[in-house]
Amino acid sequence: MPAIPMQLVTGFLGSGKTTFLKNYLDEFSGSRKIGIIQNEFSEVNIDTLEIQQNKPGFEILEVNNGSVFCVCLLGSFVDSLAAFIDQIQPNELILEASGMSDPLSIGQILQSPALKHKIYLDHVWCLVDALNFRKISGLQTRVNHQIRIADTIVINKSDLAEIKDDELFQLIRKLNPFADIQTTSFSRISFESKKVNMKFIPPGENAENGRPDLESQVIKSTRLISPEKLNEFLAFIREVCIRGKGYINLTSGTRILLQISFNQITIQEVEKIAAPSEFVVLGNFPDKPSFQKLFDYYCQS
Repeated sequence: MPAIPMQLVTGFLGSGKTTFLKNYLDEFSGSRKIGIIQNEFSEVNIDTLEIQQNKPGFEILEVNNGSVFCVCLLGSFVDSLAAFIDQIQPNELILEASGMSDPLSIGQILQSPALKHKIYLDHVWCLVDALNFRKISGLQTRVNHQIRIADTIVINKSDLAEIKDDELFQLIRKLNPFADIQTTSFSRISFESKKVNMKFIPPGENAENGRPDLESQVIKSTRLISPEKLNEFLAFIREVCIRGKGYINLTSGTRILLQISFNQITIQEVEKIAAPSEFVVLGNFPDKPSFQKLFDYYCQS
């Protein structure tokens, strides 16, 4: 069975994630089988009851009493998700993360032995509450991490916000220079051009042949790498990498956001924070060595 694309939906409490998910189901639940993972800190997930009143064509896995990215839940969640996939065999997965979660540990889920050949990270959405964005400064680190890893950032409740759109754009763009940013209300966006199924089919290949057989590797390290050695590392992995995204700490003291899309590589210097290098590589590399070991080798040399 080919690997299943998984989308991650993040955003702080009350940002509009569940409404966003309902809008997505309105658009796609009749055309594909969708597996939804809803994560909440409380014992009873009210959002699940709300979603179940929506259209058919999807199944829900509830994970309550903590964040799936927390070490204390990670093992049991991985096992539950693997069993969920085997049971319902969805066409795609959507993980709605708890509003309190810090999703930088998504790599641990992707790289777990029970899931690494079953799923790959397809798209990351982040909902931003424009009305209350400045009121959550005490938890800003988690919110910033949610924004940093996003492919598409949806600024929601813009009709109610006191902060001007262009000012909020600048704040978010500083955190994530590459994400697509949309401003809306009630979590409504056009999915047609923003999220297309089978988006990783290489040019020249027919999408009707089915999903590509993709897998992911996660690189995480506290070591620093020189710009020259990073270039050597990228020259090696770009041959088999369809997509890559993450943050790298350099020996020069700077931190960069690195993205790969087929042969295109973009690098942007970002604000230095106390966090390890973490990078996710997506592609088809059955005969390639561990990219983690290769990265560590270039850090030492």
